[in-house]
Amino acid sequence: MSRVRRAVTVTVTAAALTVPLLLATGCGIATTGVVESGRAGTVKLATAPDPGLLYFIAPDGALVPLPVSDRAQRPDIGFTIGMLLEGPSEVAREAGLTTEIPVPDVNSPDAKVKGLARGPVKVGGDDKTIRVVLPLPVEPLSGPARRQLACTTLQAVSVRPAPEILLIGSDGKERTAVCEIRPEG
Repeated sequence: MSRVRRAVTVTVTAAALTVPLLLATGCGIATTGVVESGRAGTVKLATAPDPGLLYFIAPDGALVPLPVSDRAQRPDIGFTIGMLLEGPSEVAREAGLTTEIPVPDVNSPDAKVKGLARGPVKVGGDDKTIRVVLPLPVEPLSGPARRQLACTTLQAVSVRPAPEILLIGSDGKERTAVCEIRPEG
């Protein structure tokens, strides 16, 4: 073997051994312990343009958003809140989702058509307070029911920073509501 060939072989061999050695040492980067980084990231799923979301209750008590299927035809917030008042769809119920909002009886003599709850819902307000006038009393509404209404309302109006939600019931009473996805405690 010639001197040049031997020198090249030695150089290549040395380089081949040096690269794994550098990789193994990490090039002087010090190791660290586990670094807490907060909550996991979230991803928005691709859906139809602005479908609106209805919030229902999962078995663990957390609120779960479901897209409104026909919001594109009726994009107003009263329609969206009215759909929430009708309760979860059959598919959502089969998935274990429930509501704490008393669902109007569409089979009552006063209900001429399905969608009774959609008509009387009125929403108004300013940048600081959104008033939601409901066709049911608000005094007996549970905390989860008020959370459902607040989250659905805030999603429908898309106002930032989030204003206060004031629920006004058919009983003339008023209750504030806060959007919290997870139950307190």
